Amino acid sequence: MATAEALAAPGAARGARIVLPGQLPDGSPILSVLVKRTFDIVPGGACTLAEEDRPLLPGDKFWDDPMNSSVRFESDFVPFKLATDVVLDGVVHAPGGAPTLSCLATLQVADRRKSIFVVGDRVARYVSGAAPWFSDPAAFTTMELRYERAYGGTDVFSDVKVPCAYPRNPLGRGFVVRNAPQSVEGLALPNLEDPASPVAPANLCLEDFKAWESRPAPVGFGWFPKGWMPRASLAGIMPGDRATEQQLRKAYAELLSGEERDAYLKHGIRDMDFHFFSGASAGLALPYLRGGEWVLTENLSPEGRLSFQLPAAAPRIGLDIGGGVQEPEVALHTVQIRVEERQMDLVWRGAAPYPGLDWLPEMKKLEVAIA
Repeated sequence: MATAEALAAPGAARGARIVLPGQLPDGSPILSVLVKRTFDIVPGGACTLAEEDRPLLPGDKFWDDPMNSSVRFESDFVPFKLATDVVLDGVVHAPGGAPTLSCLATLQVADRRKSIFVVGDRVARYVSGAAPWFSDPAAFTTMELRYERAYGGTDVFSDVKVPCAYPRNPLGRGFVVRNAPQSVEGLALPNLEDPASPVAPANLCLEDFKAWESRPAPVGFGWFPKGWMPRASLAGIMPGDRATEQQLRKAYAELLSGEERDAYLKHGIRDMDFHFFSGASAGLALPYLRGGEWVLTENLSPEGRLSFQLPAAAPRIGLDIGGGVQEPEVALHTVQIRVEERQMDLVWRGAAPYPGLDWLPEMKKLEVAIA
């Protein structure tokens, strides 16, 4: 068992930190200590501690209006993640800084590599009795990396009674149901696409909204919002709360009768899938990174290629709730890369068991030591 003195090393005060109650996937209660440190990106070398650490985020931060924009920075207040979220905030830069019609943008962490096909602004044109026509892309030197520019959107013209919102990304571009003038003419097309699955005139129009799952998945390097599919489908009852949920469900069922009661008891809320807490874009929730991995970006900075190394050493975390200092194993929750600012925020978790929420009012001691 560690001692408080052993953890009280020089630099121990570095890093924003918080203690959160949570659960493991098996329902066991834990107290998680989250530590966030900010690093300066050193091209070609290991990142170094920045002068100041960014604070832990208690809630999501959006690009603009929360009702009409995607998430730029997701909340750090997650007691337990199954993987390391790697998230990049930045813009695409045309190769060599010269205007281009399209290019590939790439993010690689260790041996995991993801590329996005980036194309300039273009629109669809309606053609009577035939597939739509796509305009030529406009040249660009920089392009925003946000899900509003990926495939998706909301078609308000194909069904005059109900807007058709693409469940994977209701804020994007290019989603259309019917091949009709009101739906297609002038429709903005996505700037960010999967190189293996770009939209094309022949498959642009869905015709039947029920077939939305056949459409391309939106692509990005940023945070994927909790309310979008498939992430939203992973949410459910936390394992340690299932017994309480069943008691409440049984009590509420007494207020119903006949078929309504049977349906209520039959169709319950699913168990929480802890992958829900991983908010990185597809392919970027990685098996826990250990530190020291190399990161490479292409066309995500003015110089074209940028490489740097993640910090090799994780903080040591000590937690004393009255029974002596526990030093849990540390896991890396988040690697938030902010390319334009040449900085990176890392969030680590150290989780220790405790008796549970009902015990918290009895807790007499809570001391955290970071080194």
